[in-house]
Amino acid sequence: MSPCAESPTPPVWKIDQTFPSICGKASQLIDEVLRQMTERGWGDRDIFAVNMALEESVANAIEHGNHSNPKKHFQVICSVSEKLVSILVRDEGKGFRRDLVPNPLDDENLETPSGRGTLLIQGFMTRVRYNDAGNEITMEKEPTPAP
Repeated sequence: MSPCAESPTPPVWKIDQTFPSICGKASQLIDEVLRQMTERGWGDRDIFAVNMALEESVANAIEHGNHSNPKKHFQVICSVSEKLVSILVRDEGKGFRRDLVPNPLDDENLETPSGRGTLLIQGFMTRVRYNDAGNEITMEKEPTPAP
């Protein structure tokens, strides 16, 4: 390889970072995840979906999990390949039960400000799982098939 040739993109990019529960602290990490997706040929629709799900899960960890306490932390573990984006977000909170979150699409909840984030995450990602404690979400995204 000549000294001017660019090195090939590694097949899988991984990161594991912990942040204080302060809004905006993970913005550089989110930007890097999206850049890694772009480098591996992901389409705009999938990049948008991962961006929304990752931003929402980080916001939930900060606000609902750690109650915006900067002394508490949240962790993001992520890997990006051409065929899969895998993201884990864990906070120090007591957790919640997803099945007890009211459906924001039910008539009585249409004007309720909570519960929409988990619904959005479910819609944007291929698979979503919560741990038993409810303070950890694992999300996976596979490429959307071309029409």
